[in-house]
Amino acid sequence: MLRSRAFWEQRSLHPVARLLLVLAVGVLLCIAIAFILASGTFTRYDLLAVALYLSLAAFAWHPTIAAVVVMVISGVGVVFTGSGGDLLELAIALSLVAATCVPWVIVAHVALLGALTTYIALSGPTLAEGGVYGIAGIALIAFLAGIAFRLVAARETVLVAERARIAKDLEAIARHDQERIADELHDGIAHDLTLILFHARALPRQPDRAGRQVSLTTIEESAEQALQSIQSLLSLIRDTKTEGPRLRSTRYEGSVTEAVTSLGALLHDAGIPTSVATPSVPLGVATTAERVLTETAVEAVTNIIKHAPKSKSASIGIHVRPDAVELVVKNVAPTSLTAEDHTTGGRGLRRARQRLASSEGRLESERTPEGWSLRAVVPADPDSASEHGGVSAFPPP
Repeated sequence: MLRSRAFWEQRSLHPVARLLLVLAVGVLLCIAIAFILASGTFTRYDLLAVALYLSLAAFAWHPTIAAVVVMVISGVGVVFTGSGGDLLELAIALSLVAATCVPWVIVAHVALLGALTTYIALSGPTLAEGGVYGIAGIALIAFLAGIAFRLVAARETVLVAERARIAKDLEAIARHDQERIADELHDGIAHDLTLILFHARALPRQPDRAGRQVSLTTIEESAEQALQSIQSLLSLIRDTKTEGPRLRSTRYEGSVTEAVTSLGALLHDAGIPTSVATPSVPLGVATTAERVLTETAVEAVTNIIKHAPKSKSASIGIHVRPDAVELVVKNVAPTSLTAEDHTTGGRGLRRARQRLASSEGRLESERTPEGWSLRAVVPADPDSASEHGGVSAFPPP
């Protein structure tokens, strides 16, 4: 710590130390004024004493200016009056200089103290025998006291900064946990509940037994998935001592191709004719990017079911380009669907855009004359993009 530049920067006195200094100077001023009144005269010695005390009080607000004024007053007093008291006060003031001032001021103060001590020792019997050693000892003690105060102040500064950093980290952790919980509620539980609600409403209107069985199966599977998500979420909230894994396992095992195929079937079961286009080879993207594409596809299909359940048709496609892979989801909505029924900027799409941006991708979502369109793009993995660049997607038969 002693070698750090921050340690030797100018420091202000602690508020408590500042108050004690002002009180001490006030007492000294009162004593000086009492001696002046008792003697009935005001000499140059009294003027120098009052000026010195006032300059000591200035350490509470402007340490460097106070240190320079103290050196000037003490130097004048020693040279022109030969007073050993001014020399002693200069030695004691070294504690304030060492505690608050920058190194060059401390060095100047010590150099002046040494020069004045030498001057007094050589000019006359002002100092008693061994008085030089006494001045040196007092100066050393004052210097060490100032350094000790500086150490305490520096340590307090470090602790305050560390506390602020820890508080900031805790806030970031809390925000991260809140985002994880909100993502789980939106991406997992809300998705499952949307399917349950949709099929529950459609169940009485199913014309045949097969359609009703599809709705019942979807309701059962979605309810089980929602229950598992809620249980894992409650476990995470209750367990604050351990770092749990992801709140839920990745849907469709993180495979966007499998997700697109399943989501297409899901829309078909919901009564929305859907075409699906997937590549015949691995995509060649990072695992994180593929997981983000999967989550984006789930969000897009959920929005169609939730906000445009009467869509005439939909399409989900994965297209591989030499430098990127894109997911395109479109729907053709009834002409009576209003603009308010199209979700273009909810939490789900906002979070999808953030996730894609973290994978150096992008998301485009807009209303079209036919309905709604979403396009998510992620960069291809440089290590494997060349192996299957140019592979085109194909629709299922």
